[in-house]
Amino acid sequence: MRHDPGLVLWAVTGVGWLLLVGLAIYAPELAHRHGDLVGPGSGRGWPLALATFTGAWLVMVVAMMLPTTVPMVRMFTVVTAGVERRLAVRMLFLAAYVTVWLVFAWLALAADVGIHAAVDAAGQPDERVVLAGALLIAGAAQFTPLTRHCLRACRDPRAFLVRHYRRGLAASWALGARHGLFCVGCCWALMVVMFAVGVGSLWAMIGLAAVMVIEKTHPRGTSLVEPVGLVLLLAGAWLGLAALAGPLTGDGAGAAHHH
Repeated sequence: MRHDPGLVLWAVTGVGWLLLVGLAIYAPELAHRHGDLVGPGSGRGWPLALATFTGAWLVMVVAMMLPTTVPMVRMFTVVTAGVERRLAVRMLFLAAYVTVWLVFAWLALAADVGIHAAVDAAGQPDERVVLAGALLIAGAAQFTPLTRHCLRACRDPRAFLVRHYRRGLAASWALGARHGLFCVGCCWALMVVMFAVGVGSLWAMIGLAAVMVIEKTHPRGTSLVEPVGLVLLLAGAWLGLAALAGPLTGDGAGAAHHH
């Protein structure tokens, strides 16, 4: 292909990672968990807080999720090479994909705020319990039929397009949304972990992004799914037991409470 859209996506991804590093360094308030951006202590009105969260999440989607969709976009570019208004068709496909992830983010944010309000009302328990819960959920999700089904759809873009592709602008939006739903089905639980650790946790983002890219695009990616699930379950169990064994003391307690 003369113009490889994968190279464009990887370049945009690189910009996304640079922005994430910049946020972590120059906007340390974004290094906390996502719910802190809109919580009572955020110091923002809810419209500004929601806009801040949405912007941070968009950067994270660009950095973490665009690489996982490179094979699909390459195949879609081939399929739409001869259609009218092909640039608009391709942009609508990507816009719908990103929109699905935004809707997921807003729903997950509402759940995150509600969960933390509930645990705070219960006596402000160790924040490690919440992170342990997220890790356990993510680990268990790796073993579910939903994850396997969605991974099959994402890892075979040719079959996906043969089954679902239709011409037209509205059809391209619907196709991008469908692809986004399958992608959320693969990765929702791993992204839930990001709600527990926050935008500033660069190593966590790098690790999770690598897992998602390999699972969805590498020929042997499916062999990674269950081992990753086991690691997440063990990490969640260890962190949960450590939290139940006793609260953090000194500076650690403050860090855990304000994470």
